[in-house]
Amino acid sequence: MNTADYIKREADEIASRTGRYIPPYRMANLMKTAQKVTDLLARADIAMTYEEIQLVLGIVQGAICKATGRDTQ
Repeated sequence: MNTADYIKREADEIASRTGRYIPPYRMANLMKTAQKVTDLLARADIAMTYEEIQLVLGIVQGAICKATGRDTQ
């Protein structure tokens, strides 16, 4: 079995468990973006509490749901 076969098997297994497969290179990009957001929210000049950060993230999530038609309300 070659590397491509192992990757395909892994992707299929993960997708069956989670409903999706995020390849390692894409996961690295997502983690970099998450770090940028975390850094922005935690900057001293903004000085948000965890509750305020959750509020901001909730607003963003709501906008994404609205834009994708997954708004449940």
